[in-house]
Amino acid sequence: MYSVSVNLEPSQFLAGWRPESGAIFLPTLSEARVGDEVAARIGVLGQTIRATVFGKIAGVRRVGRPTLPPGIDLRLDAASIPAAGFLAMAARGEPVNFKERAPRFAAERPLTVVQGNVTLSVATGNVGDGGCSIHWPVQVPPVGEVLRVRLAAGIFAPRAEAVVCWNLEVNETERMVGVRLHAASRAGRFWKSVVAEAARSGARPA
Repeated sequence: MYSVSVNLEPSQFLAGWRPESGAIFLPTLSEARVGDEVAARIGVLGQTIRATVFGKIAGVRRVGRPTLPPGIDLRLDAASIPAAGFLAMAARGEPVNFKERAPRFAAERPLTVVQGNVTLSVATGNVGDGGCSIHWPVQVPPVGEVLRVRLAAGIFAPRAEAVVCWNLEVNETERMVGVRLHAASRAGRFWKSVVAEAARSGARPA
């Protein structure tokens, strides 16, 4: 999976956003291939809103010109389309009551995270449909880094990829990382059950 961060002019975002097909043109990754998965952190210049979206590359423009730069057509997954819609509203100058993530619930669950060649045993601080926060035991990873996550104990546990959306290092013992999970099929169903269980338990909103 590719992970990129892109800041676009409002006019550039609107020119590339095609809500009818759930696709957006991004002037990056012209070396990638059709079908590759991408996690993109998109910002609109002049706005405070940022969103991390997932999708698959539907087309690649390898050579461009001033009005048509190289880049990719990214077909967004269903969960990412609302975030792109909020970005479009911001790009048009419309007022936005934006929430980048679904409601989350305070819950501590063990996870196993692979960062590069290092395997870490960690615990969540909160969980939600879109991702979670994690108590981090070592130096925090940079925003945009892709992690691999085992969602439960056991070698056959569901696995997902996650993209770091924010990090916080208060001191040497207090570090937090927020991730957006890209959990499909079995892993997606499992994670939804985790969130539903936390909601039913009466865990406080986070």
